[in-house]
Amino acid sequence: MTGITFFIVDKMSAYVVGGSTPETAANFTRGELEAIYKGNHHSRDTSGAWRITPKPEVLPIDTAMKKCDDAISEFINQKYQVAKLPLEKPSSTYRGSEAIKHTVTAGVGIKYFFTNSKDNDPAAYTTDLKKIGAMWNEGQRRFKAFINGRFLAIDLDRKPGKIDGLEMFYRLFPREILPAELQYLPQSFPCYVQTPTGGFHLYFRYTGPEFKMRELGQGIEIKEWQITCPGSRRENGEYVLHGELNDAPPLYGLIIDAIVEAKQKKEREKAEHSKTLNKKATANHSMQITQSQITLEDLAHEAVEKYAGHHDRQVSFAGKACRCKYSGADALAYVKSRPDIFGKDTDTENTILSVYRDNRAA
Repeated sequence: MTGITFFIVDKMSAYVVGGSTPETAANFTRGELEAIYKGNHHSRDTSGAWRITPKPEVLPIDTAMKKCDDAISEFINQKYQVAKLPLEKPSSTYRGSEAIKHTVTAGVGIKYFFTNSKDNDPAAYTTDLKKIGAMWNEGQRRFKAFINGRFLAIDLDRKPGKIDGLEMFYRLFPREILPAELQYLPQSFPCYVQTPTGGFHLYFRYTGPEFKMRELGQGIEIKEWQITCPGSRRENGEYVLHGELNDAPPLYGLIIDAIVEAKQKKEREKAEHSKTLNKKATANHSMQITQSQITLEDLAHEAVEKYAGHHDRQVSFAGKACRCKYSGADALAYVKSRPDIFGKDTDTENTILSVYRDNRAA
């Protein structure tokens, strides 16, 4: 695939995935390429400096634009029309208790979402349908599923006003390099959960070593240990299971490679950050923070460093704030003041105060 053709496919795919019509996608794509050839298209390089985007190919502008129009026409006539064909969706759909029962039958243990237990402890979860039925009859509707050792889930977040995880997925993985199951998500995928906010949990079979990575990209989380159980319900909707867990495909090599590459990049950045901190510590020996001096802001930064999801950050932050003797009211006020870190979920207050109750510090 030549430079201009690759540019057109990449740009058109991104605009189409984002919801643009083929005509709008074509206009934006053509405008970008024309700006590049006229020297009016800028982007940031790795140093943070603005630079002119390089031309995909060394061609006269008229030739380049003719090639662009041909590539756009081919994309619309082939790629876009294929994407719009009615794709066969998973034949089965499970909701509520049926989805929970299906999950348990597949050998996945579950527990009540706000149980005071470690999420990575298999003993905290159960596949006993009688116990689960008792929790259901008590009115509990939100559960966590322990998927480690059986599945790995990719969480594509699609909250309004936030980065679109599905669009970012196709920026990371151009459609033409993907297996058929991933080319037209979610319809082409055999086993996924639709979340209340319109996102998707894609289930893959995986029994390999832990990656210890929480985020593959903006809006794309990696769930290795536990995930909200299919069939759960929140104030804003339910988690609906489409397809059979036993039909989940294996975790593809190209996704494994991307996770490993992202992990290595994060480790390099962490090493550079540590070097910077060490230099600052050497320059100012008096800056030693004791536990009594730890601020809520410090605890928030720790949560950001460790977790990508808003709920996980809330739980981690609240637990540490409690142990540092901050009141539940102070912790909740801080969380609500930082939606950029902790989000604006409707159950934020319940999450924070539940952690305090679990630590007997309400």
